Amino acid sequence: MMSLSPSFSRRRFLRGTAGATLFSSGIGASLLTACGGGNDVPVALAEAPRLTSIENFRDMAGMGDAYPTAGGRRLRRGMFYRSGALTASDADLAALSRLSIRVVHDLRAVSEAALAPDRLPDGATRETHEIARIDTDTVTLSDATDARAWMIDRQRRMITDPAACREFGAVLTQLARKAGPQVVHGATGKDRTGWVAALVLAIADVPLDVIIQDYLATNVAAQAQISARVAAHASRFNVSQAAVMPLYQAQSAVIEAAFDEMQKRFGTLNEYLARGLGVAQDDVEMVRVKWVV
Repeated sequence: MMSLSPSFSRRRFLRGTAGATLFSSGIGASLLTACGGGNDVPVALAEAPRLTSIENFRDMAGMGDAYPTAGGRRLRRGMFYRSGALTASDADLAALSRLSIRVVHDLRAVSEAALAPDRLPDGATRETHEIARIDTDTVTLSDATDARAWMIDRQRRMITDPAACREFGAVLTQLARKAGPQVVHGATGKDRTGWVAALVLAIADVPLDVIIQDYLATNVAAQAQISARVAAHASRFNVSQAAVMPLYQAQSAVIEAAFDEMQKRFGTLNEYLARGLGVAQDDVEMVRVKWVV
């Protein structure tokens, strides 16, 4: 694997041809930059389903014709969904049931789930994968730069934490092995869920820029909830809303840092999946078979 000089920035590594080292050894021969640009403007969201009582619910495959792969193929919509907690109203629960969801993967700790229990759609079973959340509630930072750095550090820790890695691996394995549409969710559908979605998209050989833009789509899907959390945090600690915004808003630097940490620790996506998460190669391939058309 090629080494990176100190002057080779993380963004250049992720955006440019060097980023292909992340996806070598069998998953993705090239890394395209289909969306271009390095800003935090998200792609348009999928048209349906729109659920008013569930935060950040969307199809992992994207909108319209679904996300493209680096090889020119497309993802299959209606297979994998991502979300915040499934605290569904009766109307939204009926909408979820119409999606024929068979498995709900809850990434929250038991104590979190007890505060906001899932309501499962008809015919669905719930699988628990306890991953410690990035707890922003008590963070006392008064500067946006420091807040962003704090989130980057916590994201790096989360994606390599041994306990979290076991659960991330278990989710990916079950996405491969369980039949029918499945939902992956945490509390808000940004950090833990965002990493699962990023990995599944990477396995499917979706261009990295598209993966980042999908991560940023949280800022549109959960705009109202993010604004409320930012305002409450700023008021609680008597700081500006701008200072704490990076704690709650999806930031490209955070997901880029996660991929950077993965590359630094494991070299390639395949190595991270196999050695870091314990996912069998057959299950990796099954995710692609089920999802790429």
